[in-house]
Amino acid sequence: MLKYLTGIICFINASSFVQNGIVYCSFTNASFESDIRKESIFPNGWTSQSPNNTPDILPGAWGLDIPAHHGKTCLGLVSREDGSSENIGQELPKTLKSGECYSFSVYLSHADYYVKYDRPCRLKVWGGAQAGDKQILLATSPLINHKEWKQYNFKFTPTQNCAAITFEATYAPGVSIKYKGNILLDKCSDIFKCEKA
Repeated sequence: MLKYLTGIICFINASSFVQNGIVYCSFTNASFESDIRKESIFPNGWTSQSPNNTPDILPGAWGLDIPAHHGKTCLGLVSREDGSSENIGQELPKTLKSGECYSFSVYLSHADYYVKYDRPCRLKVWGGAQAGDKQILLATSPLINHKEWKQYNFKFTPTQNCAAITFEATYAPGVSIKYKGNILLDKCSDIFKCEKA
């Protein structure tokens, strides 16, 4: 029996993809801005129901001077050796409907040094009823192993209604030994309606 329901998913390289169509809804605080810059804190508008979940606001957390791509702050998520990882999400102003096509983008990066959580991660995008739910996998990025900020675009068709989106740090594909890694996020776009993937 499958552990998770999966949506029809597609990752699209930023250089070959132009977002078009109608804006369906927008993330609250899409650029992860926060007046407080420290470890183990959520930016305004973002949360999670997952236990032991402590994302970091950068620059500032753990004394790391990592510049944001947009605005003053960005977000850091880590994976751990025990198989757990950090996530962050929010309920959307409009529910993503089963069978409809959507697209959005987010800027991603990797920090070579992140208090020993130094290996590269991927980003998983989940849909569910509330922030932190991992009911349906909507999209997965490639392994993010570059320091510079790059825009990644995702196009997906949920197989069930989703009231929330959650972003999760995850390991390289095919790894048998879990590890300490990190991924950095900044500047989500609006969510667009599109033609089916």
